[in-house]
Amino acid sequence: MITPRTSANAGNGTLPRTSQTRRERLSLPAFSLASARSRSLVLLGRTRNGSALLLVLFTLLLISGLVLSALTFLESGVEDYGALNHQFRARQLARSGLAFGLNPQISNQDTPLLNQKFKPSGEFQVVISSESTKLNVNSLLAQGRDDILQTLFLQWNVPLDAVNEVINGLKKWTNGNQQIQPVGSNMPQAGPAQQAGVQTGQVPGVQTGQQQQGIQLVRPFVAVSEMAEVPGFNAVIEAKPNWADYFTVWSDGTIDVNLADASMIALVTGVTPATANQFVKHIWGPDGIPFTSDDVPYQNWNDVMLQLGMSSQQFQIVQDLLSLTSTVDRVDSTGTIGNYSTTISVVAKRSSVPVAYLLWQEK
Repeated sequence: MITPRTSANAGNGTLPRTSQTRRERLSLPAFSLASARSRSLVLLGRTRNGSALLLVLFTLLLISGLVLSALTFLESGVEDYGALNHQFRARQLARSGLAFGLNPQISNQDTPLLNQKFKPSGEFQVVISSESTKLNVNSLLAQGRDDILQTLFLQWNVPLDAVNEVINGLKKWTNGNQQIQPVGSNMPQAGPAQQAGVQTGQVPGVQTGQQQQGIQLVRPFVAVSEMAEVPGFNAVIEAKPNWADYFTVWSDGTIDVNLADASMIALVTGVTPATANQFVKHIWGPDGIPFTSDDVPYQNWNDVMLQLGMSSQQFQIVQDLLSLTSTVDRVDSTGTIGNYSTTISVVAKRSSVPVAYLLWQEK
């Protein structure tokens, strides 16, 4: 039998206990779902905030790297531009120095003109030297002056066998088939007539009617460095590393007595080293310093002969190897800006009009 609702229950509007419990059970899952959803939203928000922060940090790092790279590139570019600018200015100063050095009226005594400084850190220095203070290897070989080459190499302590081999190699380079008189042999040296006969094609010991046609030159040396390619020349290089400073291919074959040093004067003329020293010091004048205003250069051959202490017959043997002035000069001009420098070396005939340039080197 079903018990009807009482008026008391109906009057206060209170649900039965069973209905209230059911409502509570139904409301619990809804609350839990809302809480879980809220927590998920919170976690999702935190995750998004963390990702955004990492993205911002990565972007900042990337921009910083690009800025540093750009600054480094610009800095290196500025340094390169500065270096190129300094090198260009140093070269311009070197060329300015050449304008003075190539003037035939300028000599090493004109120090104020050859050594000039410019603010803040620029300068040029010019040195004028003569190619006639060196041995022209082509001229010596053409004239058959093997004795000078032999003496020079022996002074450098080149072994005797190597001396003969080297000079033979030098002569074969220029005429293809020419032997020299071996050093230290007892065979008589060839006289001027025999040397002339070799140059004109006449074989020594053969009558004029039997002389053969002269041997044509293969090729003269066009650069001093080519001498190092001659077989056996390594012996000279080992004995004298700066051997190239003693030779040239640009001069007229004579030695300028007013510019050559004592060792070269002694080598070419055959006088003693002491005599050669006195000969050179005579040019320097009272102060004993070269390239000063009181220098006394030799003006005629008679003064040269007397100062060398030679007779007229002795002097005639060497006179063709000497000169009072230089026909070919070397001008070395160095321009400097700070730590940058450029050197231009020019071999030229300064006295010719216009100036005849034989060699131009920059380093």
